[in-house]
Amino acid sequence: MIVSQSYLIAWGIYLLSALGLIIVFWRMTRSIPFKDVKKVLRLVGVVLLLTPVDLGLEATWFAPAYLVGGYEWIIGNSHLAIKAGIHLLGALTLLTALLTLEYIVRKLLHLQQA
Repeated sequence: MIVSQSYLIAWGIYLLSALGLIIVFWRMTRSIPFKDVKKVLRLVGVVLLLTPVDLGLEATWFAPAYLVGGYEWIIGNSHLAIKAGIHLLGALTLLTALLTLEYIVRKLLHLQQA
């Protein structure tokens, strides 16, 4: 029970920190004049910070994919590093598909961005 509570507290602290980083990155990118580039950069930052990966231990433990990938790559455990990279690649592919779909719908409906 204590391990579970510590795990949830750690994830809560990480999510609050990630939210702070997202807000800072959002403000850093507001001066970019190209709206499409600004939107893609912001969403890639959100995806990188919020994509989890299963560690594959006895219990179901998740951790941020970029942290797991970097750490496991440095210590030489390529199996978990590749798994984290695949999760990140899948999330970025889904983001690309959603942005492409949004672009197509906007073009078909002749909508203008505000």
